[in-house]
Amino acid sequence: MIKIAIIAGLFAFATAATAQETPPSTWRDPDTRCVYLKVGDTLSLRYRRDGTPDCASVQQDSTDASITRGDLRELTQQITRSIEDLRRDIGAVRREMEHSRNELENIRRETRQPRAP
Repeated sequence: MIKIAIIAGLFAFATAATAQETPPSTWRDPDTRCVYLKVGDTLSLRYRRDGTPDCASVQQDSTDASITRGDLRELTQQITRSIEDLRRDIGAVRREMEHSRNELENIRRETRQPRAP
């Protein structure tokens, strides 16, 4: 009985895993040349990564969207400047906290009553 339950459980996991791996089929409309995803009895328009419909009539952006070395250098410089700004801000906060702590210590010393001899 336990063997049957284990085998049924393994079969259920294997079936679910293989069902997720199969991509939906596609259908191209011969008139509009748009690609549709077919899941069961429903069709839904497929979109490209840039958000435009996957149709032959819709022009793709021809500009190169890749990051150039200059872009990477500029981004690196911006990140470096931001990190330096954060370091300065943290240093200012530390100095202010140290100043407040020293002031508090001075107040505590001044308010202490001298011990009786």
